[in-house]
Amino acid sequence: MVGLFLAFQLDRWYESQRSKFGLQAHLVSLADNFAENETNLTNAISEGMEEMEAAITLRAEIRKDAPDLSVAELNLLVSKTSLLPTFGPVDLAYINLISDDTLADLLNPDLKKALAEFYAAHEITKLIQNTQELQYVTIWQPYAMENLDYAASNRKIRAGRDTAVLRPYIDPDLILTAMKTRQFENVLVIQWETAEDLVEWWSVNLKRVKHIQAMLPSPN
Repeated sequence: MVGLFLAFQLDRWYESQRSKFGLQAHLVSLADNFAENETNLTNAISEGMEEMEAAITLRAEIRKDAPDLSVAELNLLVSKTSLLPTFGPVDLAYINLISDDTLADLLNPDLKKALAEFYAAHEITKLIQNTQELQYVTIWQPYAMENLDYAASNRKIRAGRDTAVLRPYIDPDLILTAMKTRQFENVLVIQWETAEDLVEWWSVNLKRVKHIQAMLPSPN
């Protein structure tokens, strides 16, 4: 009987140690994932702010008798108002963790709550991102095709690169005419408002990321 009892206790100890080692491995993976989330959110916020600044600059140029910026600079600003930055959270470690109920139960309650709040909050952000994409397709893109040199104002601007996808082939000066209309300003304001909403939500989520990181081991 004593031998059976000791064997049972040893099995329980072994399972406990294995769970602890498993949990530690998951926590390290979470730390790696949230290092990526921090980087990706920071980049999205930077692009969102670039959108907002471009819209503000263009709106200021509208108020002038004649813009101080060149046509090329104005078209570049227009393209920056439609960068459409997005953020998708890295969640593989979290999914793996919650799929194992035993490990999830071992989590610090504060960490468990913070993780759940972070991923739940992204659902709201995703709605705003989808709204911006819809506005691009239904408002900005048709407007640009009708009133601007679409090629001149449709550039890929990512990671510090400014690369024209297509060279202007209609009349890049169309923007000078468009800037005199109320419709142009309204389109700018719509782009600015959505970018502001995204930057606000991303900034809140970035705070959540940093809070979670403070409870995790340092990433490798």
